[in-house]
Amino acid sequence: MSSQRAVLVEGGVGSSVVVEVFAFRTDYRGGLAYRDLTGPLWGDGSPRFPERTGHLGSARHPDEVARDLLGLTRHTSTHLLHSTSWRHERADHLVLTYACCPDPRPDLPARPLRDRVLAHGAGPASPSPDAPRTDQVAAHAVRHLAFLLHTDPTVRQVIESVPGLAAILDTWSPAPAGQLPAE
Repeated sequence: MSSQRAVLVEGGVGSSVVVEVFAFRTDYRGGLAYRDLTGPLWGDGSPRFPERTGHLGSARHPDEVARDLLGLTRHTSTHLLHSTSWRHERADHLVLTYACCPDPRPDLPARPLRDRVLAHGAGPASPSPDAPRTDQVAAHAVRHLAFLLHTDPTVRQVIESVPGLAAILDTWSPAPAGQLPAE
């Protein structure tokens, strides 16, 4: 089966899958800043985060929703879009997280990413954090980008096209999920 298939989410009426995208850019301090965009994928079709998005429809592939949130086309070669994580939230939805760089809308406000602390679960058999902060999810996504910078030539080409981005990512741990050193 193709990895591009839609997956039915258990939970009955009202369950939904939400796509979250962190659009990263370099900032004036020599660090990273991001915008957080979110939109529904399945379920009743109503926006879960009306302050950040509008109605996106239902039964769509998460990549398509992420591109729509960013205003990108499927065939862009100047922007990187990569899925980085998923999490269940108590509001009865599953959140799929993507990272994008560079931010296709640098004219819009973004918040600086100052915290590199990752969220952790309660123990070895409880890997999901109870309530990760937005900066923790964004930091996890940046670690993915740092890893891909060193392992994927196509990703490296996009990252190196953004002035200063490769140097910033080199300051982040490129360790993939599951192989992070104990802090």
